Amino acid sequence: MGHLILIRHGVTSWNVSGRFQGHSDVPLSDEGRVQARALAGRLRDLGPFDAVYSSPLRRAHETATLALPEGAPEVRLEPRLKELHFGSFEGFTLAENQRHAAWDGWFDDPFGRATPQGESYQQLRDRAVDWLGSLDRSATTLAFAHSGTIQMLLSHVIGVERPSWRKRFFLRHTSLTHVVFEGEDAIVERVNDARHIEQPSVGLYGTRPTESLSQ
Repeated sequence: MGHLILIRHGVTSWNVSGRFQGHSDVPLSDEGRVQARALAGRLRDLGPFDAVYSSPLRRAHETATLALPEGAPEVRLEPRLKELHFGSFEGFTLAENQRHAAWDGWFDDPFGRATPQGESYQQLRDRAVDWLGSLDRSATTLAFAHSGTIQMLLSHVIGVERPSWRKRFFLRHTSLTHVVFEGEDAIVERVNDARHIEQPSVGLYGTRPTESLSQ
């Protein structure tokens, strides 16, 4: 039996303001650092870990640095765990992006269509699943990533071939998602476990559900 524990990064100032981050290298906010340190106690109880991975983006890697217990394996930076590349939409709010000439065409099919100068969720899923396939399924693996990346991995694990953002998982910052591997089976044991956070300032990926695409 193997285990995969996926962690969403801590909150950033762009999360709070609802700005699309994607590949933009935004650091954690002070609150995000508090969240990451609170996560450390949970991870001490869940270890030991055989391997630890992180997206190379600062908000994920900093979460890993602050949350990992003493004696954990060295973090391996993994580009395939990056968030969706939002291209021209990055740095802008939902309201601002809705005025972009390319917005309606992309938002009509974000899974199949790439953002301007960016990528589609299909491309994100392909690279994330490629990383998943490289893992030792008998090991206990910990990975620090992003909402979109975790969403795509979960959709693959449960067999949803073309996920829709109108039907999605709720993932708080620094929440834990746990997948158990038993032979060829992959079982989602828990999603969005954020008991270590008392009152997150950002709810469902921002102040409104439709802002979930921005993280």
